[in-house]
Amino acid sequence: MSSSTQKTQWWHVALSLMIIIGIGIGVFFVIKWLIIIFSGLQKEVAAAIIAATGTVLVSVISVMVGKYLERKRSIEQELRNKKIPMYNGFVEFWLNFMMSEKITGKQITEKETIKYFNKFTQELMVWGSDEVVSLWSQYRRKFVNQDPEKPDPSFNNMFEFEKLLLAIRKDTGHKNKGLKRGDLLGLFINDIDKHLS
Repeated sequence: MSSSTQKTQWWHVALSLMIIIGIGIGVFFVIKWLIIIFSGLQKEVAAAIIAATGTVLVSVISVMVGKYLERKRSIEQELRNKKIPMYNGFVEFWLNFMMSEKITGKQITEKETIKYFNKFTQELMVWGSDEVVSLWSQYRRKFVNQDPEKPDPSFNNMFEFEKLLLAIRKDTGHKNKGLKRGDLLGLFINDIDKHLS
């Protein structure tokens, strides 16, 4: 997990805790204020008013927190609905890029590649998670700067690509639990075991 993703998650946790603590303190002071106001009343009347006020406050707070969580879930779902087609297109393009010569007998042209990556970059900048954007940027720079006459014999680029695929899966809601190095690459590279050592 990238440090920016961790910072964002900690910020969300801290913000949620501050909101909950703030609500709790607010409720405490409102109840205390009500007790002071109604202390001159008979105990039974004051207790009934405080109980009713507490019930109303708890109901209002529950509705507010429920609405906040519902809105957050709705935003996450909307983002996921945008991300899945984008990532699916990305994986489809790469598999076609690597397998097109075997399947159709011709390679994807440079013009098609540039056109696709222009579209993908625009979408990724808007919808991609921080971790995926960071990994894609790093991978793209390595890929662009690599000498085509001297490919990397260690398969490092492919394992970097696998990290990107794992981040994409995570961004769409997968846990990646139990997936080891090479498991995703093994889906489309037959001799991946030779390179795992």
